[in-house]
Amino acid sequence: MPALPGDGGDLVQGVPFDTFLSWFKDVWQPGEHMALVGPTGEGKSTFAGHILSQRKYVMAYDAKGGDSTLASFGFTRVSSWPMPKKILEDIAEGRDARINLGVPIHYKQDWLVNRGLLSRAIDQVFADGGWTEYWDEYQLSTDRKMVYKFGSKSEEHLIAARDKKLSVVTSFQAPAWVPSAATRQSTWIACWRTRDEDVIKSLARKFGRPWREFKPIVENLPKYHVLVGGRDPFEPLVLTSVPKL
Repeated sequence: MPALPGDGGDLVQGVPFDTFLSWFKDVWQPGEHMALVGPTGEGKSTFAGHILSQRKYVMAYDAKGGDSTLASFGFTRVSSWPMPKKILEDIAEGRDARINLGVPIHYKQDWLVNRGLLSRAIDQVFADGGWTEYWDEYQLSTDRKMVYKFGSKSEEHLIAARDKKLSVVTSFQAPAWVPSAATRQSTWIACWRTRDEDVIKSLARKFGRPWREFKPIVENLPKYHVLVGGRDPFEPLVLTSVPKL
């Protein structure tokens, strides 16, 4: 794995965000998944926008029906399927395509319209392969009590996607609230500060770190800072600060 500048012997290695992005672009391989875990308002969506903007083909499923964060990164809003002809032509000719897919949610029936739209896209993206998917508010998409109920579809992508070079980025507040495959199948995990001991213990296991060693690091993360690590417990955890939009 390419090394970051600095002392590789450190447990946590802090780097500027531009340095992190350059490094992560090199190490994040097609077919590798990433879980973003942290409370609302700490910068998960902004972080996602930055890393996803480095991928050629991105399909972001807007389960909330109106999230505008990705528009700041040049993502194209699409509210129909199949996608508009211009986007299909761009893909066929090898040009970048970064899509924020979903209809605006104003009324109860809009949830059902959005469910049908996202469901068709999810199946097609899996069949095509080569995409990076973004599942924001992953609990909303997978919880059986919610309208979408995409749990089985999403887990299929997480488990079977590697041969298709399909990467999945999931974003949620606590591992216990979403299918376990979200963290179990992820090569990379990014986490924000929390004092929830259950969350800390779960993430420590995924990072391969003793939870008592991991606990003070996560509890004392500064606001808008994120800790990123892979599966190798001998590599330092990377700390960086996500710039505000």
